[in-house]
Amino acid sequence: MTAVSDLVEVVDRLLAPSGGCVWNRAQTHATLARYAVEESYELVDAIDDEDPQELREELGDVLYQVVLHAGLAESFDLEDVAAGARDKMVRRHPHVFGAEHADTVEEVVRVWRAAKAAEKSSRRSLFDGVPRAMPPLERAVKLLERLEERGDAATVVATVVADVQDDVVASGGPVTRDGDSRAVDRSWGAALLASVADARDAGIDPIASLRAAVTDLEAAGRARD
Repeated sequence: MTAVSDLVEVVDRLLAPSGGCVWNRAQTHATLARYAVEESYELVDAIDDEDPQELREELGDVLYQVVLHAGLAESFDLEDVAAGARDKMVRRHPHVFGAEHADTVEEVVRVWRAAKAAEKSSRRSLFDGVPRAMPPLERAVKLLERLEERGDAATVVATVVADVQDDVVASGGPVTRDGDSRAVDRSWGAALLASVADARDAGIDPIASLRAAVTDLEAAGRARD
């Protein structure tokens, strides 16, 4: 027995129809989705804090989410999940497990992308596989990365900005959600998107930069408590 197999047994016990946990048995993949996101954010916090003990704990919480989802699944189990991850990593690293050669980070990225493209050959769009549930800034960066690989990021962003400006002029202003006192200003959003694209062109990481600014905001606010 290992700690991982012990954890699987714990989850199986929690999900057992007799003697298990009522809350755990009531969960579904959908109801647990937010916890996976929350635990991932807590893991990032632990990484930022450079606290090894906290990092170990948060990694365990993320692992628990994986084991729990696998325990709830009817068509696969944790072994299937691990096997899928193992096989994917072998396929994506032919320079380690195959005949390819990659001696630099750039070459590794090229090999990875080629292997991934071969796996996902059925995808019809450049944007297929970019999670819709990602926060807007992270998703914008991911979509821009895809466009940068294709070489037309600046053109597409400019098209978005121009189209939004035309729509706003035609509609007479920003659109407000029903029951929401705050307007959704698409022209502001398009300008922010263009700013994110400009930052990437300048070699700036927009996500890390905003996170740093938000950290400063929190520190300044706490100083006034």
